[in-house]
Amino acid sequence: MSPTSSQTPVTTPLHFHAAGDGVEVIQSQSPPADPAVMKAAEGSGRFEAELQELNLRNARLGAWFVMILVPFCSVLDWLAYPEQVWSFLVLRLTCSALCIPLLLSLERSWAGRFHRAYPVILPLLPAMAICLMIYLTGDGNSGYYAGLMLCLVGTSFVFHWTFREIGLTVGLVLACYFAATVPNLHFNGDLRSIGLFINNTLFILLTCVILYFGSRQHHGIRLLEFVNRCKVEAQREELRNRNEELTQTLQRLRETEAQLTQSEKLASIGRLSAGIVHEINNPLNFVKSALFVLKKKSKGMTPEMADSVNQILFDIGEGVDRVANIVSDLRTFAHPENKGALPVNLSHAVAKAVRLMNKQVADAKAELLVQMPENCIVLGDDNHIIQILINLIQNSLDAMAGRDNPRVIVSSDWDANGIRLYLRDNGSGIPAEHLQRIFDPFFTTKAVGQGMGLGLSLCYRMMQGMGGRIEAASQLGAYTEFILHFQIPAAAS
Repeated sequence: MSPTSSQTPVTTPLHFHAAGDGVEVIQSQSPPADPAVMKAAEGSGRFEAELQELNLRNARLGAWFVMILVPFCSVLDWLAYPEQVWSFLVLRLTCSALCIPLLLSLERSWAGRFHRAYPVILPLLPAMAICLMIYLTGDGNSGYYAGLMLCLVGTSFVFHWTFREIGLTVGLVLACYFAATVPNLHFNGDLRSIGLFINNTLFILLTCVILYFGSRQHHGIRLLEFVNRCKVEAQREELRNRNEELTQTLQRLRETEAQLTQSEKLASIGRLSAGIVHEINNPLNFVKSALFVLKKKSKGMTPEMADSVNQILFDIGEGVDRVANIVSDLRTFAHPENKGALPVNLSHAVAKAVRLMNKQVADAKAELLVQMPENCIVLGDDNHIIQILINLIQNSLDAMAGRDNPRVIVSSDWDANGIRLYLRDNGSGIPAEHLQRIFDPFFTTKAVGQGMGLGLSLCYRMMQGMGGRIEAASQLGAYTEFILHFQIPAAAS
């Protein structure tokens, strides 16, 4: 909805397009009261469905009115034509009885197809009975013409006549009236001899004219109300869509803000870890120097004691080397810069990522197997490869939670374009409808607070930045496998 100035109110124009049982409302350059818009609205499936429901409901009401009121009016016969009161009562009861099959037909499945016939049939039943009574009286000037006017006026209140329906009904009622009165007229050359007939006919015609134009006006008002109602619904739908878009945008902004906050925390941790790494390396160097001295001192010991001491020193040295490797891996992971696609030992990067994830793998009671040669030189960024592997391993651990014998296998092979690195788990798998979207930003199937859907998107971008690509394959309930395609240096190809 476009903003407008306070001096010039603007309404949203509509255009109707009939589509099956509904109506499509779109913007148009025509005002809502434009004849083309009104005609399209009248021909729409939705307007027809509403008219059908209204006609069927009002037909039930009208049938009950006829069944009750027509016999009740026998009191008029007793006052006006007492000698024919019983024959007229039979006609009235017959008219009421004919309403029973009309009511029963409304319960049929095909009643909706013929709903436009009921506003014509229902007033014709009492009108024909009245015309037959007028004919039987032999009085062409009978005052029962008022009953015909009552049928037309009452039906106009009960039903929402369209132009065709009211024209057809009025024409049939007038034909019945003339058929009942003209044979009983005695014209002797003086208009006063048929003056009452002329007056009665004029009253009926004027009533028909008033009803025709009144129904026409009422029909136009109903159409305009329908158009305006559709306009309001379209505006509400547009507002609801805008609200949903705004809600989603706000949610993404919050998630992005949280991600930026987390990135800032990680950057702070990276800066802090750089200092910690430096401080840890100094005592490690002291320990290594002390180990070297102790090894030299052990040469003066007895062979038995020297062997025991050397074994202890070897274990200490192995532990110190492991700490040094972890510190080196942490420094590599925390380093923020992207060095581009340079020759990298993929095997070493995998080993570093595995060492950093050993704690999480052990906590998950999972098995992490690496099946690849020692030296795989690829083009990439050591830091980014480690980040990608940590992200994928963590996703695998999440997918295998609660499953028996969780296992992650990392392997590699060669193809015509370079080296492929496979990371496969036996987790719950990814549904086929989600597999094409897992690399989209903010797409996640995890619960709120457990992930923002950025991990795989970042992996995808980092692989592109290194000149490679990432693919995924999965079978629901069986496995998920990520394939990382790396280029190899020209000298190694």
